[in-house]
Amino acid sequence: MKGVGSRKFVVCLTLTILYAALIFYLSSQSHLPQAASEMKDLLHKIVSIIGVRYFHIFEFIISRPDKLEHFMLFFGFGTLLRLTAYHSRYPSIRENAMLVTLMIGIGYGALDEVHQMLVPCRSPSIYDFVADAAGIVCAQIFIALVMWVYMYVKLQNARNR
Repeated sequence: MKGVGSRKFVVCLTLTILYAALIFYLSSQSHLPQAASEMKDLLHKIVSIIGVRYFHIFEFIISRPDKLEHFMLFFGFGTLLRLTAYHSRYPSIRENAMLVTLMIGIGYGALDEVHQMLVPCRSPSIYDFVADAAGIVCAQIFIALVMWVYMYVKLQNARNR
């Protein structure tokens, strides 16, 4: 395992590859399970309960729940990619983990849409690609915020000692 990298890197890389394979598998299906319609029903209930049905973003999500699925799927992928890059044995990859993640994640989202051209009953969509890219970008923002809060708390604890 010396030549590959640390144990954390190997675990993260394995999880990332398996997750990418899951995305590929789902994109290869001509007809996906009823997840989209079930998600739409759940979103309708949530929106009616909290009373925000007049906000346009929620209308967009409810009318296109598959975009939310794309976003969530690629948010997870972006998180795994970032962890993998962060644990790389190469300093240049570790130092530029966010950029590497954005390039690989958004590139994979584009390839995913191209792949769907080859699947019967599926077609590529620029909106799906935008949802994929948004998931990758938001994952990076989320990770940056978590790291910032962690460093802030650590600094405050050091000052209080």
